[in-house]
Amino acid sequence: MKLTDGILYGFVGPFSVLYIIPQFLMKLSNFKSQGGFGIPVVELCGLLFLWIGAALAIWCTILMNFFGEGTPFVNSAPRKILTRNVYSYVRHPMMWSLLFVIFGEALMYGQPILFVWLIALARILRLIVSNYEEPQLERRFGESWTEYCQKVPCWFPNFRKNKVTAAIISQRVEIDHD
Repeated sequence: MKLTDGILYGFVGPFSVLYIIPQFLMKLSNFKSQGGFGIPVVELCGLLFLWIGAALAIWCTILMNFFGEGTPFVNSAPRKILTRNVYSYVRHPMMWSLLFVIFGEALMYGQPILFVWLIALARILRLIVSNYEEPQLERRFGESWTEYCQKVPCWFPNFRKNKVTAAIISQRVEIDHD
């Protein structure tokens, strides 16, 4: 059942957000464009952003699996707070990966409508994080999550390594999902 749920989540979630909706919007807009708005280096930058976003998503999934003892899927959410690596700079790097991919697609395909989708998606993700994900994580992890939130920004990465985050890492909280 978990495999089926994972496949369904992958199709409905990321596949829809990153492929189906952009393709639909490009067809709907009927905007004739060359890749990269006719500028090869812009198209190349778009491809670079797309791959950075994909690599970040894969890296976050690996971190969730090995250090959070879970996955991005709702039915097998991490059992530990992720506070190391990219999670020591920003609380929701997976959301950044989605935005990087959409930005890359907008540049690569040379489609202004995808910039509109990027802005709309950023707003949607912000609402999901603030109204669902953050409260749920606070309920699951309690004081450790609150302390982590005080040290690590939600959206805009803080690249100055915070030594206090190391203290949070040592106080991992395990959640029993049974």
